[in-house]
Amino acid sequence: MSSRPPVTQQADWESDLLPWMRRTAEELDVGGVDLDVDRVHLMTGAVAEGVQRSMAPISAFLVGAAVARGASLEEACAAVEGLCAERVGLTARRCPPRG
Repeated sequence: MSSRPPVTQQADWESDLLPWMRRTAEELDVGGVDLDVDRVHLMTGAVAEGVQRSMAPISAFLVGAAVARGASLEEACAAVEGLCAERVGLTARRCPPRG
């Protein structure tokens, strides 16, 4: 995994990244969605390492679809991480849900 800090702790989070994410959410008419950016990044990192980097954004899309159908973000991310772990024969990296 990267040694970079979580996205929400990076220097440009408040000045560039958060405003861009909010504007994008507004444009897609999904404003107000509660999104744990760092949790999604953990999951996509597991996919990039365990499957292939190109599948990370696809997995994020699928997690979003699962959440739209009623799954919690944690459940959906953990399911994808479990599949990655199964694929590489490792124990899934799971992070406790953020409250």
